[in-house]
Amino acid sequence: MSKEYNQIVNLYKFNINFSKYADNKLMDMSPDYILEKYNHWIGFTPTVEYKMYTPDDMFTFFLNYWKRWRVYEKYSVEVKNILMYLYSSQSLQATEMFSKFEQYIGSVSMISDVPNKRGLHVLTEEFVLEVVEGNSENMKVILREMKLRTLV
Repeated sequence: MSKEYNQIVNLYKFNINFSKYADNKLMDMSPDYILEKYNHWIGFTPTVEYKMYTPDDMFTFFLNYWKRWRVYEKYSVEVKNILMYLYSSQSLQATEMFSKFEQYIGSVSMISDVPNKRGLHVLTEEFVLEVVEGNSENMKVILREMKLRTLV
């Protein structure tokens, strides 16, 4: 598979690890666990400037998240944009994930392209493949856009 395809699959693995579709709740994931998995599958420091504001639709989530984990000062800058991305891309639609990633994190072309990274349960790995196959038309659009960007 191509470098771009591997990057998109790693993005899906990252998202699904925190997805309600895999019986996971973002609220239950500690900031250090999120950073660990982010570094594993994504592999670069977010390049989008830290968002001081919290969008209205995410306000309650962040209020409850920081109350639960009580580590706001330690992780706010490191994990807030990542949390904003995960929260806003819960639908697992490829085009939405792509645009939200670039809005909150950085260029999709910077995602790790190492294929077959381990770190998910076998059933979750199978689910990733199902989701990728189910989004095949959107994947084609994204892959084409990523390849065009490398040419420019």
